[in-house]
Amino acid sequence: DIQNSPPPGPKPELVFKRQQLIEAVNSNHLSLPPAPLDDLIDRLGGIHTVSEMTGRAGRIVRLNDDGFRYSKRSVCTNTKEKKFGLSLASLEDNTERLNVVEKSKFMDGTKKVAIISDAASTGISLHAAMGCKSCDRRRVHYTIELPWAADRAIQQLGR
Repeated sequence: DIQNSPPPGPKPELVFKRQQLIEAVNSNHLSLPPAPLDDLIDRLGGIHTVSEMTGRAGRIVRLNDDGFRYSKRSVCTNTKEKKFGLSLASLEDNTERLNVVEKSKFMDGTKKVAIISDAASTGISLHAAMGCKSCDRRRVHYTIELPWAADRAIQQLGR
């Protein structure tokens, strides 16, 4: 009976290959291009210029001209301070809090570009109302992952 059998042990050749891949990634011998969203953020000025409102917990950021590295999205009050990760209860709470902070940075003009995915678009308004600190400046707004439903697409494009 398969349910009563112990799980199979690790295969040494696969453990060895896994270790080789981890070492290649950690030593930067494996050069992979960034994901399209990360590349877009990088081309638009990086994480200090672009408000990312998505469901992602992490992203690939440029270290310098030589490459990129993975880092967790985090809430940074000082943009010169490098903080990675949060100590909140759950990933959903982290993402929701991150998106609120990113939205406020876009609305007050600290960040000039907003990128929104469908995961973060519900109930969000990015209109430059009179009380908004950035209402006198032209802002850029990208919508990623347009929904299939036309009414939801219209709602997102009206942000």
